[in-house]
This record gives sequence, structure tokens and C-alpha cells, in this order.
Amino acid sequence: MAMLGGRVAMVTGGGTGIGAAIVERLVADGARVACCYHKSREAAEALAQMLAAKGGEVLPTKVDVSSSTEVKSAVEAITAHFGAPVSILVNCAGDIIATAPIEQMPEELWDKVMATNLKGAFMCARYCIPGMKTVPGGRIINISSISARSGGGPGAAHYAVSKAGLEALTRALAKELAPFNVTVNAVAPGVVYTPIHERFNTPESLEKLRQSIPLARVGSPAEVAGVVSFLASEDASYITGEIIAVNGGMRMD
Repeated sequence: MAMLGGRVAMVTGGGTGIGAAIVERLVADGARVACCYHKSREAAEALAQMLAAKGGEVLPTKVDVSSSTEVKSAVEAITAHFGAPVSILVNCAGDIIATAPIEQMPEELWDKVMATNLKGAFMCARYCIPGMKTVPGGRIINISSISARSGGGPGAAHYAVSKAGLEALTRALAKELAPFNVTVNAVAPGVVYTPIHERFNTPESLEKLRQSIPLARVGSPAEVAGVVSFLASEDASYITGEIIAVNGGMRMD
């Protein structure tokens, strides 16, 4: 319970799916967690109530990560609420929104995905870094995707490019923040079952994906959260600039 010893964590996209599993795991490890959401208010508040009943400290926080004003206000509110700066930032907010081939993709769709998946991580890091420099062992953990290396599924070039950019940002931040003992890493899930699959996959296409995985099963959000927990811990203090694949062997490059 004390592995993260009361440290303050900020998890974007924390209301559902992988983000919710990360919130739950970090709380179990002893962190005080801001569960950030944009549209999933009910889910975030229900998660916070459930974890509070177990003795955890969770602050549901509404924020549109593509808005610098909202991110700045959220970071300030989280710091004030917990009485300490964010020392663990998990950038999990992300979406495909809609699929389209490049020649038919609306510019607005491209921009919106980039703003959420890539600019959002940049903005959150930007406003958390000053506080991280004042506490020992800061951590930034970005949630990427197997799409960054595979090129993504049909009509998902915008998503794949945003995640590839997130991995480049991870390495750039790792170099920039190393002198301040802040590590920056990314976790790249493969096929992990979350509600997004109900929007963009059929049972048949999901089964086809499962058959391409050496471990012959789809991953769970909790398995991604376990890797995030490790990267947030002191056990990972000498790991930075890494992209850790959690994909059951689907890609080994």
C-alpha cells in the first residue's frame, strides 16, 4: 500500500478503460490520485467513490487536455487540493474519434485527434514539470499504442501518427528532464479490451486480432496498469526514454 507513499498522481483519461485501471492501481499502491476526465463524469465519480470506500484518496477532475487554460487550472487545483505538486503524471487521454482514409479525412478530425492525443500530453507535462522539479523522483508516463509502430488499423492514420509523436515526445522529455531526476517513459498497449473496441471493432475483427497474438488472448487494462505502477515506482528509477510494449507478443520489434 505504501509503495508510492502518498505521492500525488494525475491520470488523464482516468474515467474509463485503461485510465480507470491505472487510477485504481496507483491508489492501491498508496498514491493520492486526480482522476481526470473530459466527458466521463459519472464513471470518474463512481470510481472515486468506490476507491474512497476502500480508504483511497481520489479527486475527480474535469479537464479538456487540448486546452492550455483548462490544463493549467486543473494542475493548480490538484496541487491545492492535495497540498503537494503532481509528481506522477500519466497521460492516458486519447481517442480515434472516427476513422477515414487520408484522402477523405476531414482536417478537423486530424486536428482534434492530434490536439487530444499529442498536444494534450505536451500541455499536461508543461504545467506539471515546474512542480516535479521541486520533489524527488518525478515520473511522466505516456500511454502510446502498438499503432505507433504498426501504422494503425484501417482509417486510423491520424491516431497512429499521434501516438508515434507521443513516443518522440517521450524521448525528448526524457533527455530534457534527466538533470532534474524526472524519468519519462511510455507504455504501448496492443489489443487491450476497452469500450473503444465496441465502437471500432466487430466480434469477428476482434477475434481475428486475437488469433494474431502469440499469447492467444486479448490483454486487460489491469495488465497495462501494472506496468505503469512499476514505472512510477522507485524500482524503475534508472529507466527513462523507454517505450515498453504490452501486446502479448503481437509485435516484437
